[in-house]
Amino acid sequence: MFGLKGTSYVFSIAFVASVGGFLFGYDLAIMGAANQLLQQQFKLSPSGLGFTTASATLGCAAGPFLGAWLCDRLGRRRTLIAAAFLLGTGATLTALPHDITTFNVFRIVGGLGVGLCSIASPLYIAEVAAPRNRGALGFMYQLAIVTGCVLSIVVAYFLADLLPAATSWRWMFGSQLVVVLVFLVFLAMIPETPRWLAARGRHREAYDVVQRIGGADFAGEQMREIVNSLAHETGTWRELFAPGIRRALAVGLLLAIFNNYTGWSGIYNYLPTIFRQAGFAETSEAILQYLLAYAFMGVMTLIACFVVDRAGRRRLWIGASALMVTANLLIGYLLHANFTGIPVLLAVCLLTIPHAFALGPLPWLMMSELYPNRIRARAVSITTTVLWITSFFPVMLFPILQGWSQRQFGSVVGVFAVYAGICVLSFFFGWLLLPETKGRSLESIAESWRITPPESPGSLSTQWPTESQG
Repeated sequence: MFGLKGTSYVFSIAFVASVGGFLFGYDLAIMGAANQLLQQQFKLSPSGLGFTTASATLGCAAGPFLGAWLCDRLGRRRTLIAAAFLLGTGATLTALPHDITTFNVFRIVGGLGVGLCSIASPLYIAEVAAPRNRGALGFMYQLAIVTGCVLSIVVAYFLADLLPAATSWRWMFGSQLVVVLVFLVFLAMIPETPRWLAARGRHREAYDVVQRIGGADFAGEQMREIVNSLAHETGTWRELFAPGIRRALAVGLLLAIFNNYTGWSGIYNYLPTIFRQAGFAETSEAILQYLLAYAFMGVMTLIACFVVDRAGRRRLWIGASALMVTANLLIGYLLHANFTGIPVLLAVCLLTIPHAFALGPLPWLMMSELYPNRIRARAVSITTTVLWITSFFPVMLFPILQGWSQRQFGSVVGVFAVYAGICVLSFFFGWLLLPETKGRSLESIAESWRITPPESPGSLSTQWPTESQG
């Protein structure tokens, strides 16, 4: 692709895969800008608004299991192509309906595409990256999500400002079709991952990809490690629940749960509503504050890309959990004390920092790092499905919980206090259970979970050419 080699090459192909994250962010964040317009258009109740806002996550939750089968059967790249077609269909047909049921059906279709991206994009990036920069490239996926969110909010801001409310939301949802088409063009130019190729016995093709990433010596070492790992793996569902590996599965499931219940994931779709309550009365003005918060998180995520492979996953998670406790309590206090304007915006920006550095991107990165090659797609399908299921409820329930907190405390402080308590649990999870995967190959991480190391098979003796051998 593009005649590149080494770091430039792996960055380029990982960048293309991360566009799946861009579409993920664009598709989900556009709802945060549009849901008030949809509520007006279709006269939605609080529960109806909650379901419509969260409806895409139903498709997202189904996507990983379909994605696991597609990733194993067709490959990571072709799964991304299928995801792009579903996203394009969802984008087109959510822009057209005149009833909320039809709208929700095609939000679910688009959500299915997001779900496929959410398993295939991180898998692709993890499987092409070298250990030394896998964290940074993995965080690029989260950066793409945030960038998609920011761009969608920019588009929504101008559409809300320039077009009537009855039509602006239609253009918001249809606008992502442009990116889908560009994504499809670039997907045709990238290779399949070497680990998928090796699992299918296509060792020469796998070697060629790895050689282009790191040279012949690196490729020889990596291919011996990959082939050795594959020889030890059955690739069955039962292997997921073997001693040791099931602990890795439990860690992945807890990462998925904490990703959604530490604060940001529950409120991001409702930030324009929160900002309107905090004194930004016009819809376009509230969307602008939404944009500023997301743009700030984008900057934080970019910085985190340069930190994760130096600081390590575990240290970032522990520190971010502690900071998230403070951020949740602060924003809850400000809203309870009726602060308006800039203080609320700054508190929301503070809330984005721990999410950007750890609680948002680390689950996506580490869920793709923890498991053996043959069962990686299946393990990630389980943890990603749990992530999407758990993401449905905070989005669905926020309007209801907001009403409960208003009745009990006169503000939304109760919701943020609950999130702060969950962040305390997240802190102890990081302290006691989360492994460090910085700088380790995927195969060595998978091997570390085994209770009894297997005997070395003959595949270790496989000879691969080195630089000196040409």
